Amino acid sequence: MSDLTVKHLIIESATKYFSKYGFHKTTMDEIAKHIHKAKGSLYYYFRNKEELFNEVLRHELNSVKIELLKIVNSDKDSLIIINEYILTRLKLLHKAVNYHETLKADFFDKYYFVKDVRDDFAEFERNQIIFVLKKAKKEGYLYVDNIIPSVNIIMMLLNSIEIPLFLQNKYEEYESVLDELVSMIINSLKAQKLP
Repeated sequence: MSDLTVKHLIIESATKYFSKYGFHKTTMDEIAKHIHKAKGSLYYYFRNKEELFNEVLRHELNSVKIELLKIVNSDKDSLIIINEYILTRLKLLHKAVNYHETLKADFFDKYYFVKDVRDDFAEFERNQIIFVLKKAKKEGYLYVDNIIPSVNIIMMLLNSIEIPLFLQNKYEEYESVLDELVSMIINSLKAQKLP
């Protein structure tokens, strides 16, 4: 079995265990037993459980990025892109159980090791939102001199609702309301399209 295959098996197993039991309750021993390897073989690929969790999180967020890039790079109207981006982002992150674990980093210093992966995802999002807002400005939907403050507000809004939606399990309860809210925002922008 190649190194790449073994590493993939480790990540796959770790994803299942971290998703089911969380970071703290999952052991390297359980992950190794699941793929019929010695625990030491995990340490050949990953220095510790934190590094393995980061890799699992990176894979999880890369899947989200791929789907969001499809939306951002589509030929659709910028307002449709904003609508789809926000709703798809929330839906995908709702399913991203390991990402939920990192939200606890906002409350506990125990999760300091996920900072780089979270920062990378935030930078990715910032760039996508900048791109879409510039497109909306070019299409005449937005009239702002400086897009960055608007991007900052959108990022703050998206991040602020993650705790109640994901950690307090309110996503299903508010899913249809989120759809209506995003539609209201989009419709208000559409009504103000500049000539």
